[in-house]
Amino acid sequence: MQQQRSDAMMEYDVQEPPAGAPDAPPASGSQVAYSYTVRYAFDRPGVAAVQGQQLALCRKLGPTRCLVVSSTLNDPGSDEHIVTDEAVLLIDARQAEAMMRRFDAIAQAGGARRALRSVEAEDVTRQMIDAEAAVRAKQALAERLLTIIRSGNGKVGELVEAEQAYAKTNEELEAAKATRATLAQRVAMSRLAISYAFNDLPGGSSPVAASIATAGDTLSSSVAALVTFLVAALPWVVVGVPLLWGLRRIARRHGWRLPWWRRNDAVVPERE
Repeated sequence: MQQQRSDAMMEYDVQEPPAGAPDAPPASGSQVAYSYTVRYAFDRPGVAAVQGQQLALCRKLGPTRCLVVSSTLNDPGSDEHIVTDEAVLLIDARQAEAMMRRFDAIAQAGGARRALRSVEAEDVTRQMIDAEAAVRAKQALAERLLTIIRSGNGKVGELVEAEQAYAKTNEELEAAKATRATLAQRVAMSRLAISYAFNDLPGGSSPVAASIATAGDTLSSSVAALVTFLVAALPWVVVGVPLLWGLRRIARRHGWRLPWWRRNDAVVPERE
């Protein structure tokens, strides 16, 4: 009788509660993850100073309010007229607007202008509810399996299966917690992608003006390419022309006719 009761308990405890169980917490309002994209345009090499001040401000605020995820800063050469750098930050979603105004002020003081700003919003409420429900379900299952293992009731094979199920459940629980933490992080900290576009071409960001201003450079490059071709072809011309002339004289002396000469000399018969 005791063995049958143990078997029934084992079968009951390995079942997971449904994701929509009553113990799942209700949604506390919409959960929205925001991401921002900003591009600053420079006409003089002040990118390093502006980016440095913005990143310094971010680090000064601390990782709970602003975190530098990545940044790139190129050193343009004398022949590079267009260079793009970037920085990716995580900023406190509640202070995102105020922080971007401070970033704009730093950029403006450094001689830049904001050329682009875009905002994207993603509602992750449903994902948050599902993640929280998964965590609670895995926690409840892990606790029941641990109770069975500690009781020692049942056959050896059943206890081994319970231990394996407990280990697997713990792995799934950690994965569910990681998903929940990632979603919470996305809601609490907004992603801000900043690009710094340096352009010292005459005409700035106008394609037509830049093309007209660089017409001289384009013409110089074309002439240089033509000169390079002529210099490379000159030795072949010096060798090839006398060689062809000599072959033609030999062919005429012996009465040879090349294929294209035969076609030219052929007489077209008259049609009757």
